[in-house]
Amino acid sequence: MGILPHRDYDVRVGHKAYRLRLVEEGAGSFSVEVAGRKLHARLLEELGGEEFKIEVNGREYRVKISRSGQLMEVLVSGRPFKVEVRPIRRLKLEPSRPSAIGAGLKLPQQRKARAVPSKGAILSPIPGKVVALKVREGDRVRKGDVLLIVEAMKMENEIRAPRDGTVKELLVSEGSSVSIGQPLLVLD
Repeated sequence: MGILPHRDYDVRVGHKAYRLRLVEEGAGSFSVEVAGRKLHARLLEELGGEEFKIEVNGREYRVKISRSGQLMEVLVSGRPFKVEVRPIRRLKLEPSRPSAIGAGLKLPQQRKARAVPSKGAILSPIPGKVVALKVREGDRVRKGDVLLIVEAMKMENEIRAPRDGTVKELLVSEGSSVSIGQPLLVLD
């Protein structure tokens, strides 16, 4: 089990809305709770790009994802679905063991760790990888502007400005791995 024992999402497939809970079980396996059902999913193979072979409750599926922000077209064994996924920002931390997923992977080089003033620091709400910086040091931002994007479990999560301000310092770069509560940048 990883640092984040579960993650909740609001998901819309076509015109139907669902609340989904994803729970990491380790070694590429997850349980998925949706519409009162519990499914067991396992990543069997990454086929390249955004294409995967997965197993759900013992049945194999080929899945291809084309994404535009939080909107996706998902092909499941050739059948298309329009999907919108929004992470629910409520995070509840529980004690857990370190994840075996990704053990031994070489991570991109990060900036050296340094003392960060707590005042104005924007903290990561999730563990993941910084895939895009949308601001530079010195940029003025308004409340709600996208500052950067953190990818977690193949989902892109926009980190938005909680208030108006100026980007005083960037503490991460694209490709940086981040943990929950890690300072990402400082707003004046």
